[in-house]
Amino acid sequence: MMQKLQLPPFKEVELDYLAEYWKILRPIAVAIDRLQGQISCCYGELIPPLFAVLHDLQASNLRHTSPLLQAILVGFEKRFSSYLELKTDVNEAILATVTHPFFKMRWLPPRLSGERRRIHLLMLHSAEDLGLVAESEMASSNLQDDEEDDFFVFSAEETQVQESQEITSHSKAELETLRFLEDTRKDLLSLQQRRLTPEIFEMLVLKGN
Repeated sequence: MMQKLQLPPFKEVELDYLAEYWKILRPIAVAIDRLQGQISCCYGELIPPLFAVLHDLQASNLRHTSPLLQAILVGFEKRFSSYLELKTDVNEAILATVTHPFFKMRWLPPRLSGERRRIHLLMLHSAEDLGLVAESEMASSNLQDDEEDDFFVFSAEETQVQESQEITSHSKAELETLRFLEDTRKDLLSLQQRRLTPEIFEMLVLKGN
């Protein structure tokens, strides 16, 4: 192509630079595509892509574009600091994510694993505010065979209710949230057999539509 355009061919170092440039911008472009989706995107899908982008950027080992990477990281972390640090001013976004059947608490990075109990309590308080204390029967379910979306970065599979060991009471709202977090299904249809989570889901997760 360069010969047809009568231009000098790219040097190897220039090709390496372009490859690194693509590596930096690719996760950002993928996240933007997901978040601007007109059909499936909702408020509950906001936080996980941010953590996925941060993970990919931090894992990049670059030679030629390191200054660009550092500038993007600084700007990214500054712009989305409330979400990346799970501050209280983004509690609605946290609730929307954790009540999404696909994400629940799998998206929490290891450095924020201590937030599990706070998020669980946040779910309980939201349930109490909505008056959702009715107990529902837990339906049997099997793990979905669908392939995981490799864009997201999930912690190693572990019991989703570790924080339950620190909660001594067993209200109906607590039982319902624990059942939801233990459910291995990831599709939205699984919400139909819940009473607590669909209400929060409808109030928060669909907020972005």
